[in-house]
Amino acid sequence: MQSNFRFCPNCGAPLQGQQAFCSMCGAVLSAETGDPTHSSGPGGPAGSSESTERTVVSPSPSPAPPSQPPGWSPALPPNQQPPNSGPQQAAFGQQQPGQPGYTPPPSFTPAPAGPIPPARSYGQQGAMPPPRPGNVPPPYARPQRDASRGVITGISCGVLLIIALIVVVCGTLSVGGYLLLRNLASTDTTSSSSHSSSGSGSTTLHSSTPTSIPTRTFPVNGTLTYSSITITVVNVQLASSFPDDLNTNDSEALLRVLLKENNETNDFASYSYNEIARLILPDHTSVAPSSLQYGGSPQPSSTRTNWLDFPVPSNLDVNHTLLRLGAPTEAIMDIPLQNKPDLTKYNPSTTRPTNAQTTYAGMKWTVTATTVSWSAKGKQAEKGKRFLTVSFRIDNPSDQDAGFNADDFLRLQVGSDRFPPTAHTIPVIMKAGTTNQTGDAIFTIPEGTAACTVVMMHSDVLPNSQEAQIPLQLSSNKVSS
Repeated sequence: MQSNFRFCPNCGAPLQGQQAFCSMCGAVLSAETGDPTHSSGPGGPAGSSESTERTVVSPSPSPAPPSQPPGWSPALPPNQQPPNSGPQQAAFGQQQPGQPGYTPPPSFTPAPAGPIPPARSYGQQGAMPPPRPGNVPPPYARPQRDASRGVITGISCGVLLIIALIVVVCGTLSVGGYLLLRNLASTDTTSSSSHSSSGSGSTTLHSSTPTSIPTRTFPVNGTLTYSSITITVVNVQLASSFPDDLNTNDSEALLRVLLKENNETNDFASYSYNEIARLILPDHTSVAPSSLQYGGSPQPSSTRTNWLDFPVPSNLDVNHTLLRLGAPTEAIMDIPLQNKPDLTKYNPSTTRPTNAQTTYAGMKWTVTATTVSWSAKGKQAEKGKRFLTVSFRIDNPSDQDAGFNADDFLRLQVGSDRFPPTAHTIPVIMKAGTTNQTGDAIFTIPEGTAACTVVMMHSDVLPNSQEAQIPLQLSSNKVSS
């Protein structure tokens, strides 16, 4: 009878089925490792001597087995029993031949394919080791978990925590530094600066921390006519600020100029205070308004109040300042900001000549008045110019009506130059027998003109229209200082 056994080539422990590892020492086994062959002699199974033949294939080198538990020794085949071993220590607990109750071993056949029953674990009484999955090595032969991964993870978390702390500390220091610098800048209350614009000739004095000053009022009550609008400077006020001034600036103080405006004409004046109004300081520099109530001119036949604010130093000498009206291309008018300034030079100047008459186109033309002014028909005179308004009385004693346009033949001669009227109200139809018809003609003349001549030129459309002239004296037209 034949029986197949497998033994660990490293420690000699019996093996079960197709074990890949020794359950005792952990040696790696191949499929042929420890596959012995037993054969019986010719004498039959009873009383015959057994000889065991093993064929062992040496496995690849394996790690050394762990230390054996005390009192344990691997079992050996019957023909390799150590000396003095008794029948209780025979391999697998079998009785020896010749003993009572001996039963010869049954014939062994190859184990069928399929799961292999687990082997008993060895102990101090010779028990078999506990069953173990077929291809699972013992714990000491299994690859150990890489503990460095946990260490690296812990180190990474620590590094991230340190970086986060550094960012928080740096941010705190940055905010603290900013607040400290801002506090130092705000405590600098003694420094002041002066800004001067050489291009516009304006000066603005300001301090980093303006000192509040009480409001002071200075009466003016000065009146003139600009662009046919009667403007009165009522008073000026010096203060740190005004509640209705929404303009923010860094000036030490504001000078408010309070105005009263009256448009007695039916004409529209076209100007902007941002362009025509300037405050002239004692050092002759000019300041533009920083804020105003109304920027343009009043409507025809209306009256209103207005104010203009100028940034100024708090120690301004108001009585030595001027309000200047007029664009750079216009005739400039200066108003001293003091009580009841002398503005008579800006008043219209009227002259009433005598015997200033002529006959033209069968009609009698008489100049009743001449007026030199700084503005007319809602316009300010150009720089170096004035407006001359010539008032006429026209009589038509003939028995025929006359129709004409004064722009065609009426001129004003100054020196060798002749100027057409810029505007006129002379009738275009003169009825026969009509007397005392009136009309005005407005001319532009050079500043300082003292004498001129009204010329009526020859016209082909008017009968008896030979050229006629009326000399005039304008002694009141003075040159502005």
